[in-house]
Order: sequence, then structure tokens, then C-alpha cells
Amino acid sequence: MSRPVVPAAVHLALDAHWLPYRLDVVLRRVLWIRMDAAQRANAAFLDDRALAPDAEGTWAPLGSWPELPGNTTCDATFHIGHCGSTLLSRVLGTWPEVQSLREPMALRTLAAQWPTRGTDEAWLSAEALDDVFDATWSALSRSPGDGRTLVKATSSCNALIEPFLLRRPASRVVLLDMPLRPYLATLLKSPGSMTDALAAAPERLLDLHARGHGADLRLHALDPATQCAMGWLAERVRFDALAQAYPTRVLRVDFNALLADRATQLARIVAFLGLDPTYVEPALGDGAWSRYAKAETHAYDVEARDHDLALSLQRNGEAIARALAWTQTRVTGHNSLSRVVTARDLDG
Repeated sequence: MSRPVVPAAVHLALDAHWLPYRLDVVLRRVLWIRMDAAQRANAAFLDDRALAPDAEGTWAPLGSWPELPGNTTCDATFHIGHCGSTLLSRVLGTWPEVQSLREPMALRTLAAQWPTRGTDEAWLSAEALDDVFDATWSALSRSPGDGRTLVKATSSCNALIEPFLLRRPASRVVLLDMPLRPYLATLLKSPGSMTDALAAAPERLLDLHARGHGADLRLHALDPATQCAMGWLAERVRFDALAQAYPTRVLRVDFNALLADRATQLARIVAFLGLDPTYVEPALGDGAWSRYAKAETHAYDVEARDHDLALSLQRNGEAIARALAWTQTRVTGHNSLSRVVTARDLDG
């Protein structure tokens, strides 16, 4: 990476072309990277995969930039993982006023710190972590143009949903997931997808415990498919609680429903976010619907997805059936869970 002469951190923060790219809480520093609007729009992940060979960047002290003045409107999409969030992000990014940022690495670092917030073993004090949280979101909200920002977080960042809602009272959140059977089929057809879900399982189990469920559950006692089902159940409980607590600021979206009725569901999302509805029709014809969202050179439409899921259900039927049965057993007889998880939620 080249190392040009760059302004001090406070000036970087005021220039919307610079992003707080990587947070280092151990050495208490932040890596700022300059990215133009086209680079941001094209990146499926705002991590090392998005860096150009000649990227401009510089390290600065953590917390050395302020919350920013001016237009820092920012909404966010959080999700269960591998449920169409990148596709939705790309489609919403076709609105002229929207800067769509996908999976900023800085948010992954914040999410990793959140479980130890306020404890003796935390790298940062609770106050310092809150300050970095606020400053990071403020900086991500800045657009090189005159528009607003929609951030799609990584699925491992769901511990940040409630802090985001509490600390950014003007922001709104879309929560995206899908029924359990197609979710398991999606994960089990791809080792990388399974790895993502299993890596998120410990935090999801802790959140499930914190919400009064599954005190008897031990992660190591569950097979991998059932660990994924437990994570799905934990997110259903978390998403339901957040939608109940913030009814005007949280929108639940089922990815299967979005694919089945794009026009209705996209119009619903657009109305919730306050976007211009005249762009819904062009967005419905955007090429993102027929490409693999994380690698747009690959064709991948609804028919291809249905074929892949059917094949996965056939190949992994025993593991999926076992995980579904486990989930049904957990839900049956628990009134609070049976309200959150219906038969349709399990089977799709």
C-alpha cells in the first residue's frame, strides 16, 4: 500500500472520501482508507478484498476523530447470514440518493468487543468503546455525494443492533432472515457458509440465554447442523424482541417472501426507509436479481437458487431433519417461543 501524505485524523473524518477501515483496539489506532463512490458501490465486502493495490491509507490514534457535523443520515440492515442481504443491499443501492456500504470491517471489530463491554478484561473502557462506536457510525454515514447511507452489517454483528437503535435515534433497521429449512439447506451446501454460522453460534447462544431461553443448552453438545438451528432460533427471538421494542424503527423482512413477491416487499422496504418510490419499478428490473450478489460476474437467479436448495435438501436431508426436529421440540410447549416461531417459519 502506498503511503501518501494525508491530513490529520480530524480532517480525514471531515472528508467523506475517507473511511475508518480497520479498528485496532489493542494498539488503539484506526486505519483510514480513501475510497471513491464507485469503489464503495462495487465492493461486496469492505475488507481487504476491496483494497486496490494503490490504495491510499494511514493509521491514526483511535478516538482521534470527532462525531461529524452535517448530513450523517444512516440506516442499517442486519441479518442472519446467507439470506439475501447482499442482494437487497445492491438493489437499494440503485437509488440515486443511497450510498450502500457492505460489511465494514470496523463494525466486526466493534461487535467482537461488545460482549466484554464494561468488564475487567475489555480492551477499552465502556465509555471509550461507546465513543468509538458513535464516531465510527458517524464516519460511515458520510457519503462522497449528497445522499444518505445504508450499511449492511456482517451477520456476526447482531450484538450491535440494539446499541445502534439506542445511540442513533433517527436511524432505522431492516432485519432480514428466512425460514429454517431453506436456511439450513443454504448453509449445508457450502462449507464457507457453515463456517460463518458456526462462528456466530457462541454469541447467539449467549443472547438466547440472556433473553431467558435455553439455559440447559451447551454448544459443544450440539451437532453442527443443530448449532446452526440454535443460532437461527436465537436470532428469531432477538429480532422479535427488537421489533416489539422499536415498532416504528425496525422492519422484519423474510427473504423468501421478497423473492416470491418482489414488487410488494420492495415497496414495503422502500416506504419504511423513506426512499423515493418512483425508483421501485426500475429496481425490480435491475440485473442484481439474476446475478450472485457477492460475485456479480456469476449468473444466479431464483431458478438456480431453487435447484441448489433442492439438491442440498436431498444430500443433507438427515442432518436437516434432525435440526428441524430439535427446533420443533424446543418450541413446543413454550408459549413465548411458539409465538415467535410458527410452522411456516420452520418449513418455509
